[in-house]
Formats: sequence, C-alpha cells, structure tokens
Amino acid sequence: MNEKEKKQLDLSKEDFEFVQAEEKIFDKKFETKPIGYFKDAMIRFSKNKTNVIATIILFSIILGTIIFPLVSQKNATELEEELSFLPPRIPIVENWGIFDGTSTKTEEPVDRSTINNDEYPELPEGLGIPAGYPVESINMDTLVNYEIACSTKTESCQGGVVEFALDSESDFLRVVSSDFVTFVRGFNPTLTINVDNIDDGTSLDVYLMVGNDYQLLTTITEAGEHTVDPFETFTNTTFISSKLRFEYNADNNRQHVAIESIVVNDDSSEEPVFENSGYELSNYEIDASEGGGGRIVRSGAGLLVADFEYNNYVAQFGNKREVGFSANEYNEILAENPQCVRQDNAPDSENPDGWTFPETCPIQEVIKQNESVIVDGVEYYSYELILNYQLYAGYDELPYYLFGTDQAGRDLFKLLWIGTRTSLLIGFVVSAINITIGIVYGSISGYYGGTVDLLMQRFSEVVGRIPWLVTLAIFIAYFGAGLTSLMFILVISGWIGIAGITRTQFYRYKGREYVLASRTLGAKDTRLIFRHILPNGIGTIITTSILSIPYVIFSESTLSYLGFGIGHGQDFRVFGLTFTGVSVGVLLSDARNYLVDRPYLTLFPAILISILMITFNMFGNALRDAFNPALRGSE
Repeated sequence: MNEKEKKQLDLSKEDFEFVQAEEKIFDKKFETKPIGYFKDAMIRFSKNKTNVIATIILFSIILGTIIFPLVSQKNATELEEELSFLPPRIPIVENWGIFDGTSTKTEEPVDRSTINNDEYPELPEGLGIPAGYPVESINMDTLVNYEIACSTKTESCQGGVVEFALDSESDFLRVVSSDFVTFVRGFNPTLTINVDNIDDGTSLDVYLMVGNDYQLLTTITEAGEHTVDPFETFTNTTFISSKLRFEYNADNNRQHVAIESIVVNDDSSEEPVFENSGYELSNYEIDASEGGGGRIVRSGAGLLVADFEYNNYVAQFGNKREVGFSANEYNEILAENPQCVRQDNAPDSENPDGWTFPETCPIQEVIKQNESVIVDGVEYYSYELILNYQLYAGYDELPYYLFGTDQAGRDLFKLLWIGTRTSLLIGFVVSAINITIGIVYGSISGYYGGTVDLLMQRFSEVVGRIPWLVTLAIFIAYFGAGLTSLMFILVISGWIGIAGITRTQFYRYKGREYVLASRTLGAKDTRLIFRHILPNGIGTIITTSILSIPYVIFSESTLSYLGFGIGHGQDFRVFGLTFTGVSVGVLLSDARNYLVDRPYLTLFPAILISILMITFNMFGNALRDAFNPALRGSE
C-alpha cells in the first residue's frame, strides 16, 4: 500500500461535514409546459428535413392547382387550331437553347423557285426555302439543302427515269402522253426519245395520230438517243397534232424499259417546243381500252429537301392570310382598336379593291371584300385579309407557353394544373371512402377475431377476386363511361388493402398488457378500439392510406387512358367549384400518339405525376414516424 492509499484510509470524523444542513429545500416548479400527443408528433415530423421539403412540395402542388388556373389568362378549354402543338417556351432557359420555342425540321421539300431569288435577300446563295414555311421563322444559320432519293409522282421529285413494265397477265402495255405535240413540216421538227435501258427481247413502239388513227412512227429495241423526223414516215401530211402513244411489248413482267426524256425540237425556237422528263413522264396515262396493262414507276429521281431550326412562335404569331373572315368580327376589331384607321390605298396593283391599316392594328391588310350571300333576307359577307395574329390574340410581344400547347391549341401548363386538380380530387375522395370503409371493416375483423374474422375475411377475398374486367364491364354497362362508373370501380375493392393492414395491427396490439388492463377495468369495446389499439397502429395505417392516393390517381389514369374514365367535356361541380373532365390520365392518353414527335406532351404530365408519387410516399413515411406512440418523447 502506497502513501496515497494510506492517506485516503486515514480519515477522521472532522473530515466530514453536512452540506446545506441549515437550508430548507423545496420542490422546484416545472418551467416547461406539458407536450400533447399531436404536438409531440409534429415535433418529430419537423425533425426530418427531407420529409418537410417533400411535404412543402406536395402542398405547393395542391395550392398550384387552385392558383394557376385562376391567374392564367391563356386558353385551356376552347379549340384554337392556329396554336396547336407549340413547343415549350420558358423565360431565361430559352437563352440556353432549351425550351426556346423552336423545333428541328428534317427532310422538308424545298421550293426550287426560291433558290437565288431576289425576293429573299436574307437567304444564303444557292439555298432554297422549304415549301410552306415563312422565311422569317427559319434560322438561316441552320438551313441546309440536300437531295434524297424519291419515287413519287410529284413535281418536287425531279430527274431520274420512268420505267414501263407489264403486269403478270398482259403481253403489252400502252401508255399515252398527257399533252398534245404539234409537228409542222415547214419547221423541220424532230422527236428525240432518250432510252436509258431496255431489256433484250423487248420493244417499244412509238405512235402518232395521223388522220383518225394512231400509226406507227418508230420501234425502239436498244438504249440510247433515238431521233426521228415524223414527216419522213408520214409523207402525205404537213401538220400533225397528237398525243404520243407508246406500246411496250415483253415476254414477262420482270422486263422493263426506262425512258429518261422525250424532246421535240424545230426551227421555230432555239429551246425545245416540247419536253417531258421525270415528273411529266410519270403522269402519262395507261390505256387499257384494247387490253394489256402494267405499271409506270419512277426510279433514280431526287427530291431537294432541307433541314433547319424552325421558330414555331414567330410562324404562329406572324401575319396570316384569312380567306373567310366574318364581317361581324371585322367590325368588332375596328370598334375595340381605335388605332385601326382605314388607309384607302391599294396594297398592290393586283388587288385594286383592297386597303390597309397601321402596323399596330390586328388587321394589317384587306385584300378584298367577298361577295355577299343573302340567307332568309339577311345579307352576310366576309373578307379576305392579312391578320397579325400576335396582336389579334392580344399580345404585345411573343407569348410564353411554358409547357407548350396540345393538339387543340390549349395551354398545356394551365391544362395540366386543371387536370392535376381533378386527379387529386378523385384521389382524395376515393381514398377517403376506401380508408373509412377499410379501417372500420379491419377494426371489427381484427378486434373480434374468431368466426366474425373468418366470415369477414372470406367476404373480402370474394370481392377482391372478382376479375377487374368484370367489374369494369358491369358498371360501364349500367352507368356508362364517366365519373360515376370511375368512382364505383375504384371503391368496389379499393378498401381491402387498408382493411387487411388495420386487421393486422389489431391482432398485434389487442393482446398487449395495457389493453388487457383496460378491459379488466371495464372499458368498452369502442374505447379499447379507438383509444388503446388503433392509435398504436395508426402509423402503418396512415402510410398505407396516404400511398393509396397516388394509387388511385394511377388507376384513374389507366381507366381514362382506356376510355372508361372521365374525359373532355365531362364537367362536374364539387363544393361550388367546377371540375373539368381533364385529368392527368386524360392528358397522358391524349399524348400517346405523339410520344416520338412531341415528347413534351408526355414529359410534363409524367414528371408531375412522378413528383406526386414521391412526395406522397415521403409524406406518408413522415406521418408514420410522427404518429408512432412508441417514439413519443424521442428526438
């Protein structure tokens, strides 16, 4: 034993003294207030920041379904075809080339007359404008022209050859030109047929109508240019006006002749007086009046096309030509816009009866007033005019459609919030019904057990095993497609899952000591169920109940997608508010045919419904932890 230990054991009575021996000590009053069950639950709920953020997002979406449809002035109900399929255009983001209202156009046929045309000084040299597109809506920096192969009988498809071939049951094919050809002996005319290819053993006879009958001019059996003077064959005439007729003779339908061009020259002009190739040749007619038959096919032709970035907003909100603009609407525009002062000057020499208006007027130019029509003694007339659609729609500058527009020209942003409001309403109402039925049913089944539980479980199993299509067919047959059928279909078996969870929780807690003690003290069944058992299992029940809401929304989407739910035009009122037949499911159904060309119609509804699913899930988990009695008082 060392010195320190000896010193610790060597203690006397004087080494001890009483502390606070002369003081009076009283119980101190608690400075904190007692915390109730729900306040304690909210404290625990707020501890999880992620769940709080999810809850804020969820309730922001719910609030947005009320606010955005009210504040937005854009159209979400009426058909407005002029604005159909506008891509999304979002401020700030558009500066990065994302959601800027443009779309990429590929392989659009080019109007060849615009190439090197002085009317389009902004057009790069050697390039043409795609047919039907306003030049101001095209980003010239992205414009590219190139040729692709084509075989259509259209004027834009140029060059190549035209092939004549027999069908499987014919020995010959007769083809007649679309236009007449004139030959005058004094002008020394020549007919040149350029044959690109002709199969061995086949022949192409060329006929002209001399007098009243077609007579053979020449027979072609090999490829190359074949030039003939009609008057060397028909010596007894000085003038011929006839359509060209060709008769192709072959042994089978696998043989063919390919003609590149047909040209007529004479001394009356340095240019050919008749020339057919490509497009013109493809429109020759098959003459089957004396038998025979076959087909005319283009081959090796080229189509000049363009790729470019297209500004849909500039095109849609620019000047547009209106053919039958009503006089009533014309007069309304003039009455509402005092700046629309008519200027009695003809806009161009081709329209001497027209007049113009200032640039600030929605009506830019009146081309003419159409002839009036009298119906029941009332005179009606309309105008052909040029309309500035931006001013006509009430915009001082190009508008922003944040999510674009759908096929009917409705604002998808506003429409999506309206649809989400409808989906949430159906989700909340159906879930409230299912939760009420499920909790009551599961509580009775789980609490009483035995025969009661056995019978109730067999009933729920029978209901749950009714084929979904049978349930669907029954309610559709009785009530038709619409809100009533939708509600019944979602409720008929939607409560079974919640009832099963509630029953499991009752079996878990009804044998606990505090429940037995309360029963021994004479507590009634209702008190035991709702005061002692249900609160302990409420966390799991709440989680299941909250998650049933997005499940209902998805189910509604499926039914609406199949055409058995709500739809456009099915309005209904709840608590004084009018809800349209548009829901998230209906919007997804509308977008299914445009998934490749216009993915934004599916993208935004899909993102919103995904956010709803995630936030509902996190909100349900947060409520489960908050209302778990076992965690009361814990941090």
